[in-house]
Amino acid sequence: MEQQGLVVGQVHSGQQVVVIQKQSALPMVIGIIFCIFQILGFIAAIFLMGTGVAFGIEGDEQWTAFGAIIAIIGALLFIISAIGVWAGVLIAKNRKLGVHIAWGLIGAGVALTIAGSVLGELPINYVNIGCNGFCALFVGLPLLISSVSQQME
Repeated sequence: MEQQGLVVGQVHSGQQVVVIQKQSALPMVIGIIFCIFQILGFIAAIFLMGTGVAFGIEGDEQWTAFGAIIAIIGALLFIISAIGVWAGVLIAKNRKLGVHIAWGLIGAGVALTIAGSVLGELPINYVNIGCNGFCALFVGLPLLISSVSQQME
């Protein structure tokens, strides 16, 4: 079993003091929650790919092109969700890399939201961007809390 935070020091009378800090459960909880939301992304990706195939079967050229675009978006979401699950597992294993990957995915989501709004000539969805900001803060908690950050590799 790995013990984190072992501190050995001497008191004035020559006695040694050993303090063992218990490992925080915060990264594990955040990693599991992040994985759960990424699994929801898997479900959405499978739905989008199935919908794209259904539109492609229609036979009309426009519907086939529309179905292909939806299926490609679903495939990209599937890949992003797989990377997100990996990031969640890394966070649960106390790895800083997992937090950085999650931040990158969240940033990519914000960029895609803005790009989709601009390309679709729709107003920018600030609620979605705010939710992504909250998620970035939540995922970054293990790095923001100094006692937990010291335990992460």
